[in-house]
Amino acid sequence: MWYTECGPMGDVVLSSRVRLARNIKEIPFSSRMTEEQRAQVVQSCKAAVVDGNSALKDSMKFFDLDNMETSDKQALAECHILSPQMADGKQKHRGLLLSDDQKTSILINEEDHVRIQCMAAGFDLENCLKQAERVDDILEEELTFGFDERFGYLTCCPTNVGTGLRASVMVHLPALVMNNGMERIISSLSRLGMTVRGIYGEGSKALGNIFQISNQVTLGVTEEETVQKLTRLVQEVVDTERELRKKLFDANKIALQDRIMRSYGVLTNAVSLSSEETMRMLSDVRLGVNLEIISTLTAEQVNDMMYRILPANIVKHYNLQSAADRDLKRAEIIKEIVKA
Repeated sequence: MWYTECGPMGDVVLSSRVRLARNIKEIPFSSRMTEEQRAQVVQSCKAAVVDGNSALKDSMKFFDLDNMETSDKQALAECHILSPQMADGKQKHRGLLLSDDQKTSILINEEDHVRIQCMAAGFDLENCLKQAERVDDILEEELTFGFDERFGYLTCCPTNVGTGLRASVMVHLPALVMNNGMERIISSLSRLGMTVRGIYGEGSKALGNIFQISNQVTLGVTEEETVQKLTRLVQEVVDTERELRKKLFDANKIALQDRIMRSYGVLTNAVSLSSEETMRMLSDVRLGVNLEIISTLTAEQVNDMMYRILPANIVKHYNLQSAADRDLKRAEIIKEIVKA
């Protein structure tokens, strides 16, 4: 799948995403909707994409989240298609429109009526924005979104009002973490209108030294300006991470090799592995692949492991409900990929 690929600047940037928040005019925000209105939003969005003559009809499928197993929803959240809140939520009348390649999705009745998401491997915000705007235009052929001439698109949360755009980039920053440089980066980006979060967004941990960098400002700027600014700032973070990797390697090659190969040794020989310790060691291994310390694996294989070993993905594919059984299977999965 696309999220295991290595795109542009794939040594540091895992993926790019652009999300547009929209709400249907004359229907209350999600916090004030009735059950009937929630059902109406789902039906209207589904009809606009797959039931008519939409340009998206042949490439997207509708999924009723009310009838989807919790483990399947959580697996989609682990792949960043659903938000963790949407995957765990008990509220009825929620839907997902998902493209065949899983790069484009439309979340129905999350925080807003509609959330358009376009994702790509590596550093590719510009194309994500183009695709998101294309989907937005297609939806607006059938739906009328709430828009104010002064404020822009109206959203449930005031912090999204304006463009309704959240652009984000997932980055792997092991050298910055090793050098205790993340606090400075987070502070610097915050002053420039950006935010840094963990792997699954607000309130989540940076498992495997993976962080999300995204814009905070949506009012008074255009979509293009937001993406251009984020692109420039992420490029600076990438340059800093690459420079620190080289310094680490040059300053103490033996210690770095030892750390990376110890992680590789544990991963390839352990009988049982928790998801958190596996992600921590996969971070070392991914760094080792990019520094050419490890030649028996590709970055794509490491990316694949980072998704396949996550709890809900193991539940979905192997129906293992206990944490102990999942830990055993996780170790097996690592060995299978390494041997392949």
